[in-house]
Amino acid sequence: MKASIIFSTALSLLCAAPALADPVKVGVILPQTGVGAVLAKQMQAAIELAVAHEGGKLGGQQVEFFWSDSQGKADVAKQLADEMVKSKRVDFLVGPVFSSEMMAVHGGLARTDAFVISPISGPAPIAGKSCSANFFNVSSQNDQQAEALGAYLEKLGVKRVYVMTVNNQAGKDMVSGFKRNFKGDLLGEVYTRFGQVDFAAELSALRTAAPEATFIFYPGDMGVQYVKQYAQAGLAKSTPLYTVWTVDQATLPAVGDDAIGVRSGNVWSVDLPNAANSRFVSDFKQKNGFLPNDYAAHAYDSILLVSGAVKAVGGDMSRKDDIRKALQKADFASNRGKFAFNTNHFPIEDYYVREVVKGEDGTLVTKTVEKVMTDAKDAYYQDCPLK
Repeated sequence: MKASIIFSTALSLLCAAPALADPVKVGVILPQTGVGAVLAKQMQAAIELAVAHEGGKLGGQQVEFFWSDSQGKADVAKQLADEMVKSKRVDFLVGPVFSSEMMAVHGGLARTDAFVISPISGPAPIAGKSCSANFFNVSSQNDQQAEALGAYLEKLGVKRVYVMTVNNQAGKDMVSGFKRNFKGDLLGEVYTRFGQVDFAAELSALRTAAPEATFIFYPGDMGVQYVKQYAQAGLAKSTPLYTVWTVDQATLPAVGDDAIGVRSGNVWSVDLPNAANSRFVSDFKQKNGFLPNDYAAHAYDSILLVSGAVKAVGGDMSRKDDIRKALQKADFASNRGKFAFNTNHFPIEDYYVREVVKGEDGTLVTKTVEKVMTDAKDAYYQDCPLK
């Protein structure tokens, strides 16, 4: 009888104990090789820091990461995304980074129940008519940094600008955004192939056009080479250079002093004065030995967004509607300060102009010059059927 009582008690305790929940599965697609490798390095470091700040878990739950290298190629990204969702059965997919990649994977992913968290890529079609309920962009819609610079140059009274960009969805979005607020003349509108790093011919044509300013979009190694060649051609002394997603804390060490004075538009910088950003920048630098860039800042926020959603549902990944509502609520402390999603799941946020300066310790940093847009919404959200 006594043994039976002991067994019965043990069985009752076992049945009463909570079942161990499956870990939250997060797939990450980054361009770990190729022209985006420097960006992937920043983003992976930021993701790892975010998890550390969350106590090694997400929303209090165990987490399993699956990492993959898109090589910056749309076809590779599509194959990896399919594998993440169908084979790995991830709950959240973070990435890919480039808009050409996102355009390749979005349609297929939109027909699944996986949540896609885009830390960077914000193509115009996905912000508008092709928006989807499970897609959330954490940085901005592609046009918007360029919109900020267009407004800034218009404010400065600049009348003649030369535009150069990558010939892909993101590049076209950037130019579209720039034109939306800049009302002067474009003396050149040049689109170059993705991955190009020799701009001698294009810079010669730019010099002949003699613009008052140059606006470019060249991420990763493309931007490093462009800014160096621009300065070496003597153009930096006569024609101020304005950029988006080109000159940041990742590329500055490689560009060097040729980047001093270059101005850019974005939503974040290392010097934004809020507690979350101070902690992020300080801990990132201490852990990695270098400062974070924009890609890192948004990758960090992406993980905190996921963590907040997981916490809201107590780790129950079957509650898709509640997860979606939690993501929409965006209950996390962003390194940008205030953060909110519009109805199309793109942020409503402030935009700044930054300038590359040399700090007291000799380190090149992006210093905030001024805010140029407040609580800005993208140009496409009204075309999105989500309400």
